[in-house]
Amino acid sequence: MKHPALALLLCAAMLPAGALAQQTTYVFPYEGFRYTQNEGETVLTQTNLSEHADLIASLGTTQEAVLAGYMASGTVMEIIPEDGGQIAVSVVSAGAFSEIQSMDEMSDAQLEQLRKQFEESGLYDACELTRTSPVCVRLTSSAMVASMPVYTLRYATLHLGQMLMLTQTVVGRVCDETDDARMEQVLGGVKLLQSRTEPTPTPTPVPTPPPEPTPVPTPGVAEEETVKGEMTVEGVPAYTNSRVLTLSGTAQPSRELRVTVDGEPAGRTTTKKDGTFSVNVSLPREGELTLAVMTDEAERRFTLRYEKPAAALEILEPTELTFTGDNVLIKGVTEPEATVYVTGKGNRTNVKAGRTGVFSVRIFMSDAGTESFTLRASLKEYADTEITLTLTRELTEREQLAAFRQKVIEANYAALVKNPAQYAGKNFIFRGKIAEFTDYDGTPCALVLTDNVSTGVWNDPVWVLLKSDMEFKEGDIITFYLIGLEQTIPADGQYTKDGAEVEAPVARAVYATENK
Repeated sequence: MKHPALALLLCAAMLPAGALAQQTTYVFPYEGFRYTQNEGETVLTQTNLSEHADLIASLGTTQEAVLAGYMASGTVMEIIPEDGGQIAVSVVSAGAFSEIQSMDEMSDAQLEQLRKQFEESGLYDACELTRTSPVCVRLTSSAMVASMPVYTLRYATLHLGQMLMLTQTVVGRVCDETDDARMEQVLGGVKLLQSRTEPTPTPTPVPTPPPEPTPVPTPGVAEEETVKGEMTVEGVPAYTNSRVLTLSGTAQPSRELRVTVDGEPAGRTTTKKDGTFSVNVSLPREGELTLAVMTDEAERRFTLRYEKPAAALEILEPTELTFTGDNVLIKGVTEPEATVYVTGKGNRTNVKAGRTGVFSVRIFMSDAGTESFTLRASLKEYADTEITLTLTRELTEREQLAAFRQKVIEANYAALVKNPAQYAGKNFIFRGKIAEFTDYDGTPCALVLTDNVSTGVWNDPVWVLLKSDMEFKEGDIITFYLIGLEQTIPADGQYTKDGAEVEAPVARAVYATENK
């Protein structure tokens, strides 16, 4: 059976000429979805930035900067509607929900658990489920950037064990119904595929759930115990986060007044001629404390609890847990002048926050994989606060190719056709001529003939699943770096030596170089 030739990435050839600019379809097989742009939209991807140089320049940036930002944040594409707005689409790990293939299959309890996970992260102002198609978690957050309020609207949906995120940023105003309508229009152009291909197997980062906050007692007023004499005392709470208390009251006029905490001197003053007094008291330690206020004629005792307030600590960047390269910059905010300590595999450092509490620290990962790092904010008079950040480093294409070459095995076509399973997951290389194209469950696929006999006729077909940035045409002679799969697809007899139809093996292209 002969497969029809289809376009690699864009389905524009199937559309009438007048609809070409409005209904181009972009296929992202590794992420498991395709997007058909709506009328009046501009779509930017990692591979078409050069086609939109004027637009990118009008936004005050460069193609290089945009591409670097896409790579760092995991952005797959960005949609710019002509009526305003800018929506980024990214794919990140689903963490604890990585086994779930579709949100439509989740129970109400599971959906609520997913929504609650976002809510408990502390990164969003509001988290709610929407009954869009597909079902999404609607997330809103806000921040001040250079004294300007910036609002973020996100739609997040689970698909094939990954989290598909649509993100729209609004500056200077709160997100409204227009922004939601724009998000739903983009969501309407997304078609979720039934499967996806993986460029490299990578560990799934599992986010650490935030710790349950310690219940804070109601401050109230400490219960007073009269030991002797006439005296009034105000300003002693039952519970406090403040190390220094200001006590006031009345006692005998012109008397020396002393304050002790657990028997240790903590403050001293003299009452005025009218008997009033005011004195600052420093609490020496945390915990249950006994505070006594006394003169020679009178004494009052109180029991109070003192706990240091927890130091603020919030991570602002990175917004995605997966990155490429050997390092990633972490930015956050804590108490002014606090010290932030960072520990983790290969990392042990600290940095001091500035007067506004903002800090940044660079974390290095020498190998690909997933590691957890602990950030601890510490400042005198505050209790330390810790956050655990789990990050995944993925290999760049150059690093993937280097790793690929180290594991290449010699490929024999006859053995591959006879038993494709023995090549599953193995790295091998074939040079061949592209005979035709098809679409394999949303992934562009080329039929490659790998043997050129002395007569100049090409035979021995292999179906090759292409990466989204591979743009070839029929007749191109390409060297493919492949990973074997167990699947086969029929190939026409015109491509075999004996003229009989064959179940041709399928392999996934990791890298390809054109033979001139």
